[in-house]
Amino acid sequence: MKTMMFALAGVSLSAGLLAHAAPADAQFRSLRNAVKKVEDTANDVREAAEDVEAAARTVEGVANSDGRSIVGAVTGGRGAAVNQAMRQRSNYPQTARAPDHVGRAAPAPAKFVDQISCANLNVGDAFVAEAGDYTFSQGISTETRGGLINRAPTSPANGCFFPGLGVGDVLYVEVDKAAYERGTYRIQCVSYDGSEQLDNVYGPNQGNYTGKDVMLHTGHSLGYTPTATGSNSDRSNAYRDYLNQRGRAMLTFNFAPLHTDKSGTDFFCQWYDRDTNKSAVAFTYRRGPQG
Repeated sequence: MKTMMFALAGVSLSAGLLAHAAPADAQFRSLRNAVKKVEDTANDVREAAEDVEAAARTVEGVANSDGRSIVGAVTGGRGAAVNQAMRQRSNYPQTARAPDHVGRAAPAPAKFVDQISCANLNVGDAFVAEAGDYTFSQGISTETRGGLINRAPTSPANGCFFPGLGVGDVLYVEVDKAAYERGTYRIQCVSYDGSEQLDNVYGPNQGNYTGKDVMLHTGHSLGYTPTATGSNSDRSNAYRDYLNQRGRAMLTFNFAPLHTDKSGTDFFCQWYDRDTNKSAVAFTYRRGPQG
């Protein structure tokens, strides 16, 4: 796939140069600009290909021993799963920015909190972050990658409950891998006033992030550890191995804006195991506009 896209970029460059005859100095400037454009395109293609590979590896990696996906089956096989993963990735901002929304969820009504029944998953190592760009140095060069930045450690209430989230937040949580993979989970969200319910399609996004977003490239200046070198897929694999060695699995939830919800709507949500009637994670968030 990468080879084909680079070849097409090269054909485009050659055609552009032949179609625009100019004096020698103009031709030189045109050539230099065209080469720069091809280099930029090559970098974009490489990153896109790595994201596809990471999505594919993630989809394959979250299947448990009987072939059933722990984040929900995808009809259409591996290709459809990759396409779905890439569509989901478009739901989160690529660059961190100051929130332009209506704030974070108010305290949850007792009628919801009293119903929380946490599964015994040893929830921990949690933080709330933003999706954004960071830089790292290799020798005298500086490169940019995307990942989870501006991380604030957090701890659950009642064993698995994370209140007070909002648009642009990313909740990262680790759970016991073996215990988690025995469950069958779906998202449930109900507005505080009971007038709206959100499901897997319209609710918060689960699993948009992979190991590369958590294990940033070695040489970054944000202080997060562990780190790794290599491509996006290399780092995703390295982080998966890091989690497996500790018997852990990672969960992420993020909250897309809805521009028509001007005043904001608070929701109580849970990542719910319908077989045991228990929650892996519960949280509240305020839906609203952004940007």
